[in-house]
Amino acid sequence: MRFNEEQNLAVTHTDGPCMVLAGPGSGKTTVIVNRIRFLTGECGVSPEKILVITFTRTAAREMQERYRILAGGEQGVSFGTFHALFYKILRWAYHYDMSAILAEDERNRFIKLAAEKAGIESYGDNNLIFTLSNEISCLKNSGADPDGFNSSVTDRKTFRIIYEEFERMLRSEMKIDFDDMLLLCSRLFDEKPEVLEFWRGIYEYVLIDEFQDICPLQYRLTKRLCALHNNIFVVGDDDQSIYSFRGADPGMLFEFEKDFGKCPGYEKIILGVNYRCSPEISEHSIKLISHNKKRYRKNIRSGRTSVPRTSTVLFREFGEIKNESEYIAVMIEELLKKGIDQSEIAVLYRVNTQPGALISRLKEKNIRFCLRDNVPNIYEHWIALNIFAYIEMALIERPQEDRVRWRELFLQIANRPSRYITRDVMRKRELDFDILMASYKDRQYVRDRIEKLKYDLYIIKKLDPKAAVKYIRRAVGYDDFLDKYANERNLDREGLFEILDEIEASSAEFATYADWKKHIADYTEALKARRFERQEKEKEAGVSLLTYHSAKGLEFDTVFVMDLCEGGSPHRQAVSKEEIEEERRMFYVAVTRAKNRLFLTFSSDRRGKKQLRSRFIKELGL
Repeated sequence: MRFNEEQNLAVTHTDGPCMVLAGPGSGKTTVIVNRIRFLTGECGVSPEKILVITFTRTAAREMQERYRILAGGEQGVSFGTFHALFYKILRWAYHYDMSAILAEDERNRFIKLAAEKAGIESYGDNNLIFTLSNEISCLKNSGADPDGFNSSVTDRKTFRIIYEEFERMLRSEMKIDFDDMLLLCSRLFDEKPEVLEFWRGIYEYVLIDEFQDICPLQYRLTKRLCALHNNIFVVGDDDQSIYSFRGADPGMLFEFEKDFGKCPGYEKIILGVNYRCSPEISEHSIKLISHNKKRYRKNIRSGRTSVPRTSTVLFREFGEIKNESEYIAVMIEELLKKGIDQSEIAVLYRVNTQPGALISRLKEKNIRFCLRDNVPNIYEHWIALNIFAYIEMALIERPQEDRVRWRELFLQIANRPSRYITRDVMRKRELDFDILMASYKDRQYVRDRIEKLKYDLYIIKKLDPKAAVKYIRRAVGYDDFLDKYANERNLDREGLFEILDEIEASSAEFATYADWKKHIADYTEALKARRFERQEKEKEAGVSLLTYHSAKGLEFDTVFVMDLCEGGSPHRQAVSKEEIEEERRMFYVAVTRAKNRLFLTFSSDRRGKKQLRSRFIKELGL
């Protein structure tokens, strides 16, 4: 196989530390597997002495398979994740088995219970649990003090309570999570240096893929493992470090050069040829990422010199998000007619709540699509359920004949907004307006609010869906409740109101509650049917819809990047220079997934709110 000059330097590196900075589409996996082959074939290194570390089991299996094909069979090289390595070390030392490892569903349940104990009601908000889970991982991986950790979804004191309760449940169940493996290995090496010496002797050559995603604790443990030989070969790209929410720190690349730069045999190699993207896409992406200050400067150039100089990067601006979604759906339809395979088209977005309107348009046009992320169904969010509870209560003709359902609905919205309904009353097995009024015969201010609710339900029954949602928000006071709820819990206020705005926008498309209800049922079924399952049928699944994070490592003929507004990309919660730089890296990852066509779209009006075009559009040179 022929290599370019930089690839050849990396493949033939032998002893001593080496850092390979691999830009998008530069052939990093090819370099890694061919370097292993060079070590075993040309240098006589025993395969059992080589360890290759990746960040996912899928990546480890794919790299192992590529090496197996290249080498002509299994050779004894060890491929695995950081967690697999550290679990193996712990298993040999402490005789752990898999039953001791906390499963993902157990972890989520523990965190939900810990959050409720701290006074945070999740109400089925999976994003809240997901964020808390990532923040606990980030805390453990960084080795930071819980007292000083700034959570994005609650205050420091509450986060500390959640963290300590989560740890208490782990200990009571005699479980460890994946992050504990790192901490326990570090403690093991401190307390039993003979164990560390043993593992240093096992692996003489260590290769690490996606090194930009390493966390400080993983790096410290890796340094200790490699200290005997210093034959550590790391491949990564600081420009594609996008997992800080998991504890990843691109600064470890700079630490690597500081720690190993003066060691015998040290090399720093830049793979600067992008064989994936068209020249125009490559040039625009470099303009973008050059705005980041903390990075290694790289001369990235397209390796596709035979591609004609045509416009492969297009930016389109729309008035409303529904027009943006319609445009993307129509363009995909045209591309499919031209013979572009559906698996070669992707639509990317910053967060998994953004593609709702697009999903509806694709469904209308019978365009097959697959979801690579667990896109939350907005109609199952607790805010949506609250709105539906008001409407369904209003539509119940005879509450006395449907007491069970009426009570279920009332409990959802009893104090949203506050009506001073106490828990003692809500625990009653039967509830209706007469019982509520009798329960507060000495409290006129509560009776007034109950009477007002009765009046509100009477009005809602006579309204169309859009007018009903508006009435619930303003006349009933749901907006005021949500604002207070977010402030008291230090939650993302804008994120909650975006959900409410989207529900209202959806209601505007239907004349009757029955039509809206049917749409919700169809949309829910479409989400369930199109959830991406990691099977061999991936290529048959359809057009890919995925977040920037999930797009990492993938490539497509044509990529659409949608909803490019300030507050979307970069995300509104990114405030500091470091956070904006990571947002820029995420967008850089997104645009460099495209091989031949890149469509960038933006709508200036999002459900009645004016949006500013993302600064990244200008930084691309458009």
